[in-house]
Amino acid sequence: MRHNSIPVVMYHHIAPTDRDLNVYPEIFEDHLRALGRKGWKTLFADEFVHFLHNQNDKPKKCVLLTFDDGFADNYVYAYPLLEKFKMKAVIFVATDFIEDADIDRSSFVPLSHKLAWKLAHTERRSEVMCTWKELKELEASGAVDIQSHGMSHKSWQYMKDKNYAGLKEDISGSKAIIEEKLSKAVNHLCWPRGYFDEEGIRAACSAGYKALYTIERGCNTVDDLTKVSRLPVRNNKSGWLMRNLGIYSSVLLTKLYLAVRTG
Repeated sequence: MRHNSIPVVMYHHIAPTDRDLNVYPEIFEDHLRALGRKGWKTLFADEFVHFLHNQNDKPKKCVLLTFDDGFADNYVYAYPLLEKFKMKAVIFVATDFIEDADIDRSSFVPLSHKLAWKLAHTERRSEVMCTWKELKELEASGAVDIQSHGMSHKSWQYMKDKNYAGLKEDISGSKAIIEEKLSKAVNHLCWPRGYFDEEGIRAACSAGYKALYTIERGCNTVDDLTKVSRLPVRNNKSGWLMRNLGIYSSVLLTKLYLAVRTG
């Protein structure tokens, strides 16, 4: 089958400035316009899993758009464009950095990825991270699905230290907090920094997660939802994205492409 894999793409920042892991708003708009023009259906996370399990229900061309961390620029720049094009996306949030605050974003100034994280570790974190009020608005809009990125964004450290009790508390805590704050089920976990191990996978499954997201490239089928592959999105126009979606929607093409790419 030509479309027997569902590609998942990974964004971090959308902002009108040069910085690491950033896509300009006009480029993101170009991506969304091309997705609509080419007949790609964007999904929420539970839909992604459902269609992998039920191929006969699956739209021919569908894709999961994901954002990591929960930066405020997702709310300021990405959200209005998702609404404009009636598209969906998933934001994985680390709950320790989300506050109950009412922030005026009219003078929002985007920072570099490094500086944004530095500020996120201070009392000024709501300047660079989404607030619970904003996440509630995003969730209620029907354009954004909020899922888990752990509590501390340090699940990788717990695994490296073999502290699996701490890991379980971190990822279970995030799940419970989002479920309480947003009155929804949270079934999806994205590993911070993409780091995971087999014991970590077992802990996440034990915590109730149905799908676990990596930063590794590959195809996505129902065979292993504990290692969902994602394509890092570059600040390139839609032609680049469309070519890659064509590849990563096919198991055969993905394997051939990665074999050539990695030698």
